[in-house]
Amino acid sequence: MKKTIARILPLAFSFAVACPISVIAQRAEENAVTSADDAFGRRVGSEQIGLYSPSNVRGFSAVAAQNVRIEGLYFDRQGAFTSAIEESSSIRVGISALGYPFPAPTGIVDYTLRRVGKEQVISTRAGFGNFVAPFVSVDAALKVTADMDLNIGVGFEEFATAEGSDFYVARYGGVARWRPVENVELSGFYGRYDYWDEEQAPSFFTAGSFLPPRIPRGKFFGQDWAEWEGHSQNYGFIAKSTVGPWEINAGLFNSRFTIDDFGAALFTDTQPNGLADKRFLLGENQRDESFSGELQLLRRFVEGPRLHKVFASLRGRRVNNDFGGFASVSLGVSPIAETTNEPEPEVSPGSLTEDRIRQWTGAFGYELRWQNQFEVSLGVQRTSYEQTVTLPGELASATSDEPWLWNASAAFTGFDRLVIYAAATRGLEESGTAPQNATNANQTLPALRTRQVEAGIRYTLPHNMRLVAGLFDVRRPYFELDSSDNVFRVLGEVSHQGAEISLAGSPTPGLDLVFGAVLLNPRVSGEAVDDGRLGKKPLGPIETVLDARLNYRIPWFDKLSLDAGIAYTGDRVARIDNSVEIPERVIIDVGARYRFEFAGAPALLRMQLGNLTDEFGWRVSRGGSFRYEPQRRLSMTLTVDY
Repeated sequence: MKKTIARILPLAFSFAVACPISVIAQRAEENAVTSADDAFGRRVGSEQIGLYSPSNVRGFSAVAAQNVRIEGLYFDRQGAFTSAIEESSSIRVGISALGYPFPAPTGIVDYTLRRVGKEQVISTRAGFGNFVAPFVSVDAALKVTADMDLNIGVGFEEFATAEGSDFYVARYGGVARWRPVENVELSGFYGRYDYWDEEQAPSFFTAGSFLPPRIPRGKFFGQDWAEWEGHSQNYGFIAKSTVGPWEINAGLFNSRFTIDDFGAALFTDTQPNGLADKRFLLGENQRDESFSGELQLLRRFVEGPRLHKVFASLRGRRVNNDFGGFASVSLGVSPIAETTNEPEPEVSPGSLTEDRIRQWTGAFGYELRWQNQFEVSLGVQRTSYEQTVTLPGELASATSDEPWLWNASAAFTGFDRLVIYAAATRGLEESGTAPQNATNANQTLPALRTRQVEAGIRYTLPHNMRLVAGLFDVRRPYFELDSSDNVFRVLGEVSHQGAEISLAGSPTPGLDLVFGAVLLNPRVSGEAVDDGRLGKKPLGPIETVLDARLNYRIPWFDKLSLDAGIAYTGDRVARIDNSVEIPERVIIDVGARYRFEFAGAPALLRMQLGNLTDEFGWRVSRGGSFRYEPQRRLSMTLTVDY
């Protein structure tokens, strides 16, 4: 396979760079630091920076909670996007979520689809990702007519992991936009990637109150027959129009993620001397699929310095998940850092569990913006939620809820450079899926009621710097592995109280800075804490996070820019009984961009060195599984915009 890749990549890239078309820089100028408005989370192209990510907003996953939007419209994401259709994404939390109709307690992830600029362009990218994994892609931004644009992209890449495994991905997709009349835009998109030979590195579970012993990084200790193969696919349609004071937006989407061949390596009962029981789960035809959409109506009223907005929304989703049926294979007890190639066992996976979710939400809201005085936003929602789970050979069991939800926020804007805001939100959010070591592994967990209050400021400093500081309190039911029967279920309530700070901007010409900090006080309460099954701190959330990113374009040689990132993470609880902690650590990343012309076209050579000091540290996930921090790694990308 690798020899085939080595032959394909040079040919593909040679073909890509030979395509002539009118020129404007596009992919070559993608930069997450220079485009970030704050430190709360920004993704541009393949680069993700900030305190938060779609899977971690104030200690919770916004994607698992289904708080996802595509250009402002509700979207139930099951499968990840590809860069063929995704231009960027932003985390909307705190004051950055003000003005969003019907915000969510655990923040919002808003995706922006690719768009053609003033000129058309073909962007080619080739290089080596982390751990010398090759890739090549071609993306085109074309003006089909004066009223129609088309973005299309294809790519092939190998992914290499910190644990010594690898897999292959082929991606393709496109975005079409048509403006048939003034103030009307119709968009459609389709994006998919197929993956195969995704070897599953082991997850470690210790037998007591200790961390796993340190092992060599970059070596694969699993089995090559415990792997994943499947695809991720997203498509949909968006219509946006403005007619006088009316604005009408609508979106209809499908999202799917499949694991046609499933494998998981679970090294359980790991001892301080490195011995563990090596178990593997094997299955097939795991599927998560959702149809979702939203219709938005907005009416504006202008009254002197006051702008009134009244909006209504209808959202819906239908989720079909099939999971489970795993066959368990044990290879016995042996050292976790021992490499063996065992023959693939012959197993017969069992029947799948069917999980079906239906949800409709009607909402009505009002917003008042009084120029240079204040802003007020109010919203109320009524949602109907039903989940039906059918276990093999058993009758279906159903849960339902029909809560009233609401949100309210106020921002005082009458001060020079200063905005003060406060908000409260009640939501009904998903909780993701059960971990692979649970009896109900991969089961979609029921949606539960959540709530949040917050307050803070935004201050505009000299030299185009923006400071945001806030306090928040998020509360929701707490899911964790029940030691009594190994089922992942609600065991209490968790609260994440904390403070967050963001400082972003350009203090001097050529220098862009993004700095953020989160100070979190996570706590669990309930019967499981009282009887000793859980500690008072939840598993995983980090109490102190500091993240600084900078990009410096050298004034006397502006073809070259340097960038660096420093991320500090404090101690975190590593067992549900709070008897073990993962120590603090600092990760340093450095990089450079060199701009030049290649055959008369703008080009960029991008180099990045991750974990400069080769810091070692463990990560812990729900259910108590451990994996280590990726070691030092180098990546290099050549981008040419034709």
